[in-house]
Amino acid sequence: MNRVRWHRVAAILLKYYYITINRLDRIFDMLYWPLIGLLIWGFTSKFIVDISQQSQVLNIFLGGAILWTFYQRAQQDMGNYILEDFWSRNLYNLLSTPITPEEIILSAIIFGLLRSLITFALLAVIGFLFYSFNIFGAGVLVMLLFALSLLLLGWVFGIFVTGLIFRFGVKIQVFAWSFAFLIQPFSAVFYPLSATPLWLQRISLAFPTTHAFEGMRYAFATGKIAWNHLTYAFLIDAVLLVLAYYFFLHCFNKARREGIMAKME
Repeated sequence: MNRVRWHRVAAILLKYYYITINRLDRIFDMLYWPLIGLLIWGFTSKFIVDISQQSQVLNIFLGGAILWTFYQRAQQDMGNYILEDFWSRNLYNLLSTPITPEEIILSAIIFGLLRSLITFALLAVIGFLFYSFNIFGAGVLVMLLFALSLLLLGWVFGIFVTGLIFRFGVKIQVFAWSFAFLIQPFSAVFYPLSATPLWLQRISLAFPTTHAFEGMRYAFATGKIAWNHLTYAFLIDAVLLVLAYYFFLHCFNKARREGIMAKME
């Protein structure tokens, strides 16, 4: 982190703030669409609870919806805010400053975290008011730990996609908002892992998201922390975070050496 200067990070954060506050679509990404998703799953859950009398359904659906949005926001915001410099043709100006790749990544992480926390808080409040669902019902520490594991994975994919954007430009911009969903079928978000075929279970267990959501359901059912799931999730997150960082540096430096960034302008 010796290449990071916090006044430059603060300057990038201020830029992201102005981009967000003056763009209705950015506010919708943070507040409206997550809320719509929660309402849909919430009313679906209430219907199932009414006909089954199993309150655990709320924990599975609404807990999954809220935590998934936390992970999704972390991944998408990194790619989207980096793309702003491509769309506005500001990339050359940005890279002509002393700003380092680490400062670009750190700024996107911090701002994405703030937006994720706002979204998470909104969904937690609405879930409680509309459905009497308490996301912290299994314990504050439990939810914070599993939310952190999802946040780290969101950063991993966000950094990876950012590297791809610097390397290939806007032609792969669709990954900025869709990459998070590539692993959803393998993450057991809205159903237990045991509900899937055995071959799919073996694939799913390789993803930290599966362990986070399985651990969340275990915590709601027992009130205890599934340390095996939590440990695995954090170990894989740590390894992937290091790999994603070096992948980003490789893409960034290669693009700079070959003049790809200038051609994009």
